[in-house]
Amino acid sequence: MGMLELHGVTKAYDDFTVVESFSFDVIEGELRCLLGPNGAGKSTTMDLITGRQKLSGGKIVFDGRDITGMKEHEIARLGVGRKFQVPAVFRELTVRENLEVADNRSPNPFANMRWFGRSGDSRNFDQIVDLVGLGPRLGTQAGFLSHGETQWLEIGMVLMQNPKLLLMDEPTAGMTEHEKHKTSEIFGRLKGNHTLVVVEHDMSFVREIADVVTVMHLGKLLAEGPMKEIEVNSRVREVYLGSEGNGHDA
Repeated sequence: MGMLELHGVTKAYDDFTVVESFSFDVIEGELRCLLGPNGAGKSTTMDLITGRQKLSGGKIVFDGRDITGMKEHEIARLGVGRKFQVPAVFRELTVRENLEVADNRSPNPFANMRWFGRSGDSRNFDQIVDLVGLGPRLGTQAGFLSHGETQWLEIGMVLMQNPKLLLMDEPTAGMTEHEKHKTSEIFGRLKGNHTLVVVEHDMSFVREIADVVTVMHLGKLLAEGPMKEIEVNSRVREVYLGSEGNGHDA
């Protein structure tokens, strides 16, 4: 049994189907990369897993529990954390304050205010700060961080919730090569202790981090396996290098 199972997942809007009968199974501790050209249905699939969008058909099971139809905050409470492509940090707060706010598990904003400034599990806090490499920046306002540092801060904020499953949407977008390398090191330390699904376009980054690669095309499963197999798959090469991909993001 996998940590995350998608069974015939479908998402349609009237006559337009974005994800069609898509299935995959991610085992505990695995780092799975989800690839595909624009319009393949990757981001929509992430939305369906988190409850941000509702399924038109199929079933999603997380950690042995059917989460199909559950609300977004209910799924998050079960241990599903998501990092979006555009970092969602509090720019006027320091790095430390962002992490402290993220440590509160209540969806109530007044509870967040009461929690602010209190320290939670200091050992967990120190481990996360060490992992994302922001120790020297704890007193810096998030608005003054570099792009890479801002991405790492949001990763740290997601980790403060101690999720079992981490969903990462293009975490290296806009990063320098040095920042990408550091991010691959962070992910390398995470897998095994966490289960990760990463949507990514940078193939060199995928080679460094992925255990298994799943390729989507036009909302369906195109190929799956180790990166070495995916790179030589003629159908994958045709979709990526040819003209089959359409021009909108999904």
